[in-house]
Amino acid sequence: MQIVGYKKLKGNKYQVTIKNKGEITLYDDVILKFNLLIDKNISPEKLRAIMEYNDELSSYYKALKYIAIKMRTKKETQEYLKKNNVSANIIAKTIARLEKQGYINEEKYVHYYILDQVNLTLNGPAKIKQALLKQNLKEEVITKELNNIDSKIWQEKCQKIITKKLKANKDSKTIFLNKIKLYLFKEGFTKPLYEELLTNLDLNDNDNFLKNANKIYLKLQKKYEGEELIYYLKNKLYAKGYTVNQINDFINNI
Repeated sequence: MQIVGYKKLKGNKYQVTIKNKGEITLYDDVILKFNLLIDKNISPEKLRAIMEYNDELSSYYKALKYIAIKMRTKKETQEYLKKNNVSANIIAKTIARLEKQGYINEEKYVHYYILDQVNLTLNGPAKIKQALLKQNLKEEVITKELNNIDSKIWQEKCQKIITKKLKANKDSKTIFLNKIKLYLFKEGFTKPLYEELLTNLDLNDNDNFLKNANKIYLKLQKKYEGEELIYYLKNKLYAKGYTVNQINDFINNI
């Protein structure tokens, strides 16, 4: 087989015409590596080697473009190349090359990911850790980086969440505490980070109690009266987490 023509394409690609074989698109690095500008006669075996190396470069350049947008993990890059129909063998070679050149670096990725989460979100350490583990990153690397974050920072995030939720609270203190504990747990915060904050929480739920109690009372009054009304009223208010004293005071007043 003989190369009979070259045509420059966009970027670093050339359209190469092979006699009786048609046209193939090659990267300029492939042309230089196999000395195709001088040695224009190629065997079938050499053509296979050329095309394989060309596929490797295609995969490598795709990955570089993907990584240029933001830092990526090994798993993310593998999945991206797989979606682009790159073979498993070439993906492995691409990943090895990227790791060797430092474009994929597990410790660096974990470090900057955690910094972004700390500075830009209210996510807790457990939630951050879980997200990183899903990327097949090493747990010891993640734990080491998380341990470098001062616990006061996590407590400040807890306080921000508590303050925000408190402003919108319409529940009793008991219900609020149960809900906020569950919410903080789901957001990745452990009990030691928020326990003291909630213990010292100054929450006066009297206004909420009166609003809820009056609302429930007026609704029940349409269906019940006397002792039966009092019975259902107490049950509803108990269920909402209000204290016996609050409920009895309300009943005495009505």
